Amino acid sequence: MKLAKRIERVEASKTLQVKEKALQLQAQGIAVIDLTAGEPDFRTPANIARAGIRAIEEGFTHYTANTGIPELRRSIAEKLKKDNGLNYTPEQIVVSNGAKQSVLNALFAVVGAGDEVIIPAPYWVSYPEQVKIAEASPVIVDTSAAGFKLTPELLEAHLTERTRAIILNTPCNPTGVVYSPGELSELAAILAKRDIWIISDEIYEKIIFDGLSHRSIASLQNLSEKSIVINGFSKSYAMTGWRVGYAAAPLPVAKAMAKIQSHYTSNASSISQKAALEALNGPQEEVEFMRREFEKRRDYIREKLSDQPFLSFVNPQGAFYFFIKVSRVYGCRCESGLIQNSIDFATYLAEKYHLVTVPGAAFGADAYIRLSFANSLEQIQLGIERLLEGMRAMLRQKQES
Repeated sequence: MKLAKRIERVEASKTLQVKEKALQLQAQGIAVIDLTAGEPDFRTPANIARAGIRAIEEGFTHYTANTGIPELRRSIAEKLKKDNGLNYTPEQIVVSNGAKQSVLNALFAVVGAGDEVIIPAPYWVSYPEQVKIAEASPVIVDTSAAGFKLTPELLEAHLTERTRAIILNTPCNPTGVVYSPGELSELAAILAKRDIWIISDEIYEKIIFDGLSHRSIASLQNLSEKSIVINGFSKSYAMTGWRVGYAAAPLPVAKAMAKIQSHYTSNASSISQKAALEALNGPQEEVEFMRREFEKRRDYIREKLSDQPFLSFVNPQGAFYFFIKVSRVYGCRCESGLIQNSIDFATYLAEKYHLVTVPGAAFGADAYIRLSFANSLEQIQLGIERLLEGMRAMLRQKQES
């Protein structure tokens, strides 16, 4: 029996090989430094956790409205107004099982076979595959020569008659770059003239450094009429396991997304929605505490890496990742063979130095690896030492051969 053709278009995770190696090492009792985490290492703030417990104790454990409980949708609309200058009614909000589902809901609602979706690279690993699942075609735009940001020139060069949507992520996973208001305005000026949907993934908006503030492209050039703003609670509130994300969109799109969701997951967890409501309306000190801790870790890693002439990296102004260029070691030989790409190098680090990172190939940038600083400073220090030791060993070997 044959599988559906759409499955043939979707690629398996490029990180699986390295993760499997890490699990094998851990099963052997080897202490592995894992710097792959795409989630905060902090516990969910206590007030939020208690709200979830109360929901259970009060019997709030049944289905809710498909799009989310009314009070949560109202609070999200208020948050978008207060934080982002965006005017949405609760009817324009769709609460989902994480921001990942919100992105896929949006794609199902606005693109289909024959359509193209522009995705700046490096990109979050799921964007191209979700576009393929929606039966559209991802158009990958290499931004490495432009500071890892989409520029007006790059955007114009990749627009075609088939362009139906663009996915923009700021702060960005995996690079940590943050688009300035001016940079967003330049893109907005182009997009305002085109019949193109903008899917703006803003999940890292509160994890931002250097005194910067987040700006939503949907707040510019009246773009809210053609924008779908994606956000959630996983990163800012350390709620990855609670699975609550949301989208804000023009009413016809929100209704379409709600219709789609009604047929394959229905509502997000009732308990998690109550916790999310507390996250928005309760104290915000823990959010700022986590942000400051991430910034301290960022500063430590940046200082350690800045002294190394043999590597370069993207300076993250948001999120909690370093994107480190390691291609200088490509062509070197290790015990398991020739290092030809980021997967080979990440595998080498895992096998030889018991350090687990994410190959840049997963993000459309094979010259790099991604290192997460959502871990304790002690683990980060050990991880950086092992990374530098591994690179030095490879470069010495390359010089000697």
